[in-house]
Amino acid sequence: MENRVVTISLILLNFAVLFISPFTKVLDIDTWRLLLFSCINSISLVYIFTVKDLSVIFNEILKTKISLAIGAFILWGLISYFYAVNPNAVVMRVFTFINFYISFLSIYTFIKFNKIKNMHLCIFILGIVSIQLTSSYNAYFDIISSVKYNFSFNTYLQGFFPNRNITSAIYLTQLPFIIYIIIESKSKFLRIYSSFISFALLYMVFMLGSRTAYVILLFLTIFYLIIFFINKHEQVKKHLLVFGLSLIASLSLSLFALGSNNDAFVVNRLQTIDFEETSTNTRLRYYSHGFNQLISSPIFGVGLGNWKIVSIERDKDNIESYIIPYTMHNDFLEVGAELGLTGLLIFISIYFFALRDCWNLYNKSKNNPLFILLPGVILIYLIDANLNFPYTRSSQLFYLAVFLSISTYLNKTDESNN
Repeated sequence: MENRVVTISLILLNFAVLFISPFTKVLDIDTWRLLLFSCINSISLVYIFTVKDLSVIFNEILKTKISLAIGAFILWGLISYFYAVNPNAVVMRVFTFINFYISFLSIYTFIKFNKIKNMHLCIFILGIVSIQLTSSYNAYFDIISSVKYNFSFNTYLQGFFPNRNITSAIYLTQLPFIIYIIIESKSKFLRIYSSFISFALLYMVFMLGSRTAYVILLFLTIFYLIIFFINKHEQVKKHLLVFGLSLIASLSLSLFALGSNNDAFVVNRLQTIDFEETSTNTRLRYYSHGFNQLISSPIFGVGLGNWKIVSIERDKDNIESYIIPYTMHNDFLEVGAELGLTGLLIFISIYFFALRDCWNLYNKSKNNPLFILLPGVILIYLIDANLNFPYTRSSQLFYLAVFLSISTYLNKTDESNN
């Protein structure tokens, strides 16, 4: 009993990091969260190694292919220390990934030890989303009580995260878990509450106005439609129906609340996307730099975490007001530029093995909605990773660790866990 209390508490502490603010103002809250994750991961490892049952599970997850892929990526990153422009940058980035790795291992260990059921995992995610949305909606209601909302207010809605892109991406990665509750829960209250949260989440995404989020929603819709045409089981129909209704309802209310001429409305935000627009043009230029770097150094790259240094030279003719190309806004190109094709293939293999787990789960039970939930979450993360830089953010890496551990855990449990 004591071990269960401690392990559940450690899981809760990991999520608590997302809500704990630093005691003083900081330039980037990510470093603060990395420190807290480090402390919790250190405690988790010590506890795991002192409890035999936990150690057995820990050794089990260590041998999985996802675990080996993450370990290989960290090792390849460490090797780049010997040729990187700035070896200290390698150490810092490796430290971030070690935290991600330990989070993945320990969360899987704690979930497996407690034999947590699928529904309980989803309800827990529902609780986390509810807290996060409370922060965004408090700010939103404060704004609309005084003035009409427009896109200039979006920074006030980002809640516990540094910007609207991160907030929107994290909200959306949790959406499939909420839909699962609506479909599978036997509790009328839970179904009604989850339906409300699903709608509230999507409405807030539209208020935030992240264009990356719109791309994610487009691909998520296409993904659900493809699944529907492949497998027209009742559970698949329900999943598509719930997602579709939530999307249409939230989009309709956003139009009613904002008006078609408001710059925050989704159509007007989408119309700002063109190849001459500053943000889009900058991303394309960064992609070009990354691709050229990969071609010029395909084996080793410039060293893990060193793109932010090398990119200054490549983009020096476009730098204004000390704004430098700190990231490439594409995790895969950035990994390729930093660690060459070998590092890129190892990095891709992490997601490949995660998707393979989803495929194995589908083969075990084609009627289990989990086979829709898990690849949906990974798809959302992959789209964000191709347009932004979640692999440099400890909060998003933590969520990735959680989802990978859940995917691995559910793939290793039988249907009685439902």
